[in-house]
Amino acid sequence: MNFSKYFVGILMFAFFVSPAIAQTNHDEHGHNHVHDHHHDDSHRYHIGFGTAATYMFGEDILAPGVHVHFIRQLGKQNQWGIGLGYEGVLDEHIHSGINLLMNYRPLPFLILNAGPGIVFGKHEGETEISPAFHTEAVFEFNLAGFHVGPMVGYGVDNEHSHVSVGVHFGIGF
Repeated sequence: MNFSKYFVGILMFAFFVSPAIAQTNHDEHGHNHVHDHHHDDSHRYHIGFGTAATYMFGEDILAPGVHVHFIRQLGKQNQWGIGLGYEGVLDEHIHSGINLLMNYRPLPFLILNAGPGIVFGKHEGETEISPAFHTEAVFEFNLAGFHVGPMVGYGVDNEHSHVSVGVHFGIGF
């Protein structure tokens, strides 16, 4: 039995189901209502952390991945932002990337981050540095003041590319 295929399948299911859950509110009588309400995040700063299953193309491996980002939100409705991100793929070579991120919220529950950066990879005992690009989409909903939801990411550098599917946790301050 190939556990990694089932793990990615479960993460993808959560990725597509969570937006529907995020749009459902319960009233005082226990009834469900679907609303198109605006994301209420008046915080200037956002820090996020995520964990993911990461598939490395070319190497044909599935490895754990982590990401952390710090965003300064801009504008009256915090629809735009700029910040820094870190992503680590924890395979036998340990790939680490640092990115300058642009942040955009086209829908109240959807966040897009993308930007250029550099990747540090250890191969055959030597550290290699190369230019890279990272992008991710996060379906986010508010759970007791925390931002929680599924995420999918894609990264590419001059030697590798990968896709990540996982869960994002964040908080505004």
